Amino acid sequence: MNISLYIFAIGFVIFWGLILAFRKKLEPKGFTVYPLFLMWKKSTRSLWFPRLASSKPFKIYEKIAMILGILAMIGGITMIYYVIFGLIFHPQSTTVRLEPIIPGVTISLSCLPYILLALGISVTLHELSHAVSATSNKINVKSGGFILLGIFPGAFVEPADEEFMTSSLPAKIKILAAGIAVNLILAGIFFPLAMFLPGYFSQGLVIEGVIPNSSAYNASIQAGDVILSVNGIRTNTFNSLTTALNQSTNYTIVLKAPNGSTIVKHAESTKHFLGVYVTYYFPPSVRPFLLFVTWMFIINFSLALFNAAPLIITDGGKIFTELLKKISSQNGEKMSMAIQAFLLMSLVYAIMLSISA
Repeated sequence: MNISLYIFAIGFVIFWGLILAFRKKLEPKGFTVYPLFLMWKKSTRSLWFPRLASSKPFKIYEKIAMILGILAMIGGITMIYYVIFGLIFHPQSTTVRLEPIIPGVTISLSCLPYILLALGISVTLHELSHAVSATSNKINVKSGGFILLGIFPGAFVEPADEEFMTSSLPAKIKILAAGIAVNLILAGIFFPLAMFLPGYFSQGLVIEGVIPNSSAYNASIQAGDVILSVNGIRTNTFNSLTTALNQSTNYTIVLKAPNGSTIVKHAESTKHFLGVYVTYYFPPSVRPFLLFVTWMFIINFSLALFNAAPLIITDGGKIFTELLKKISSQNGEKMSMAIQAFLLMSLVYAIMLSISA
């Protein structure tokens, strides 16, 4: 465990220790406090942006959202089983994983501020879309608030229960799908930026880890070094590194050391495999923007797919239940809960496979 992870862990423990210590003072102000869970909730205005909610563009957006919500639901289910079957039958070639975000373990602590900022923006817009859609469908919003789960922020709005339950099926789906759709749209906006901007601004590939006894390990190449070129081929993207490695089995590698000096290493691999984990190396001036763009795509794509999947507590789960209730008013809800429980267990299994792969 490095020093920054120690500092983060100590700060995390102190923060939640203070929250729990002042629990009785926070609760009268609308807070609900449990270990690693903080929620602030209060009654809110009944109507949200009524002019926007009644506008023709928003009405069109709601119809599109219904389609996107169903497509995202199918996409979320497909993703879960794609990972499961891929890791069971083709573990070596399957690159898609479902790994939880654990600061200092599965992601670098340096990414955490950008993750939290992207998550805060994405969840707020998601819940705002629910609220405006509720107003659009003549349903009052009774309350709203914010959640902090560990270090991850969230937000929520609650339509009036009776009004929501007695509304039509299309109205319910519009309200539930509005949040899913905004995340899917944001993912679509940030996807091309996240795909093409990093390669454009990259000045090399920084090594995040070296596989023991690999070609890089035997050549004394270390984490923190930046690969500038291989056999004279500039390596500022993943594809350029793959191309350079595939053209030979003997490599002259130009590296930038953490102290800024340029060094040259020689390596050999008959399998065209260097044995390093790499990511883009950016100029300090553009790195914050590019990290934010990347995490805006990852967070919104993940929220869209998994919140749309029928997993009991998700918007997709609620949509799925309403659809089955329409098909079978007697057993629709029971059927929905059974199917969703199975899908939730499948998601847990996919995550376990991803971690152990």
